[in-house]
Amino acid sequence: MKVVIQSVGLTRRFGKFLAVDGVDLSIRAETITAFLGPNGAGKTTTISLLLGLIKPQSGTCEVLGYPPGHFKALAQLGAMVEAPSLYDHLTGYENAEITRLMRGLSRSETDRVLRLVGLQQDARKPVRNFSLGMRQRLGIALALMGSPRLLILDEPTNGLDPSGIREIRELIRSLPGETGCTIFLSS
Repeated sequence: MKVVIQSVGLTRRFGKFLAVDGVDLSIRAETITAFLGPNGAGKTTTISLLLGLIKPQSGTCEVLGYPPGHFKALAQLGAMVEAPSLYDHLTGYENAEITRLMRGLSRSETDRVLRLVGLQQDARKPVRNFSLGMRQRLGIALALMGSPRLLILDEPTNGLDPSGIREIRELIRSLPGETGCTIFLSS
């Protein structure tokens, strides 16, 4: 199987604080991989390194065959880092439309991703009226725009009640079969 994320000795410090210490990853295509660790273990920092949001002090990595942050890799991946950024005064549908328009995607993409995450019935409600679980599902929908080959989710069940956690886990389990994407998630 093809490797979609590869890192060797990935290391990042913030001053004297060692946030990521020599992380080696090899993530195969069309799998769901959980990146586990306690709070403060460096999971979000590692994801930020993979996305090219911050640079490592040492080590190497590739995402979809490219260096982190390369436009060819970014065009093939979707990500939700921590809580999704949403416009509360707009509906779920309008939030998705903004992302669709920014990405230059067809009109059908908004309906497709809202259906994938099970929000088609609630899409016309203002996001301020969404539960935390609905917000997380909308964030995942935005990350799914453009049918990414790789979906990176940072703590997608954070703050959810047991029912919400179960819903998000079921959604994540279904995505590779429905979309063919690889999922890398932290928890």
